[in-house]
Amino acid sequence: MLEKTRRSAVIFFVLVLLMSAMPSGCGNAANDSIAATVYGENIERKDIEDFLKLVCLYMPDSEEAYSQEGYAELLEERALWYLIESKIVEHEVKRLGLEVDEQKVEQEFLSVKDELVKDVYGSEEDYLARLDELEIGEDSIKNFHRKTLFTELLYEHVSEDISEEEARSYVEENPQFLEKPAQVYAFHILLEDEEKAFDVLELLQEGADFAEVGREHSVDDYVELGLISSHDGFDPAFLEAAFELEPGEISRPVETAFGFHIIKITEKEDAGVFAFEDVKEFVVARLKGESLEKYLQELMEKADIETFEKTNE
Repeated sequence: MLEKTRRSAVIFFVLVLLMSAMPSGCGNAANDSIAATVYGENIERKDIEDFLKLVCLYMPDSEEAYSQEGYAELLEERALWYLIESKIVEHEVKRLGLEVDEQKVEQEFLSVKDELVKDVYGSEEDYLARLDELEIGEDSIKNFHRKTLFTELLYEHVSEDISEEEARSYVEENPQFLEKPAQVYAFHILLEDEEKAFDVLELLQEGADFAEVGREHSVDDYVELGLISSHDGFDPAFLEAAFELEPGEISRPVETAFGFHIIKITEKEDAGVFAFEDVKEFVVARLKGESLEKYLQELMEKADIETFEKTNE
């Protein structure tokens, strides 16, 4: 899950990085060492390289993609604009007189280090070896989380005055936030061809355990899909079949672009309406996010930014 730990901050950044648009316009005269200046402070090309090394530390699988020429150039440019925005945020935080809690930076670092050691590299020895391989130090991790805390400080400053009444007015203007979609708790077994799907269905009809059969035969490792809603982005044929079932029922094979699904649901809840209290926290967070986004856009528009093209070798 992206929200699992602080490591997700980098993962989320990479996903957003690849989908977001960069400011338009050409750079100035070529400069092989400096990529940009923000309020007179340099962002060196080495800063971009170091940041992308950090991405590779957090997401080892990304290194192969980064090695592809077209992808690498795109990622470098988007990383540059991320670093530019970080400089602008830091400049604004200092202008406002806000201060990062260094104890919190240390706590964030220790938390993410613990996850990297346990969940990514398996041992501290392998984690340290990876740092040596990438030629970066633990200060790089601390600095990254310090920058994320700058953004958190600005978020808190910009959004501190957003009230429950504003959230209530927003919901009144956007009543779709009170719509509660139908939901089912779903399992599925995915097979490559219809004949195999009917063979598996026969096993289930004879009383075989759905989860055990799924683990043995499904080409999708995720047999238990969990709670899904009628608004989720599943194939329409899949959703239609799932919501026609009653708890405990098993579908006939359902064809989608992925193959043939056998679906089972264990819980079902009809569509309804949320109370404001049910969505208040989500709506307030949304308004705060929109407030920060608008504030950042205004900062970017008025910031003193100069970018430099890289010499083609």
